[in-house]
Amino acid sequence: MAAVTREDKPGRTYLATWTLTTADPTGDALELPGASDRSLQVLGTFGGATIAVEGSNDGGTTWAALHDPGGNAVTFTAAGINAISENVLKIRTRLSTVGVGATINAYLLSRSTK
Repeated sequence: MAAVTREDKPGRTYLATWTLTTADPTGDALELPGASDRSLQVLGTFGGATIAVEGSNDGGTTWAALHDPGGNAVTFTAAGINAISENVLKIRTRLSTVGVGATINAYLLSRSTK
């Protein structure tokens, strides 16, 4: 599993970072259930990879796709940024298509309501 780091930022915001690679395609789960405003930016070498954002409310036993405000599953095949609508107990990033030589940094910014 690709490790996730979390930094506290000003204004009750948090920045979590994963580095996903062809050899390490699934990010560790992150718990931020009180942080409902979320956006994900991805950068790096894709090599044909697709990165997906997934959530779980059962402690990480099962995972489901998370969506943008338009109801589309949040996935990337190139660098970009998107909002995430659902507020879930656990969130992770994962290369749903691994690609060749992929190294992708995923940055999740969230804001707590408390």
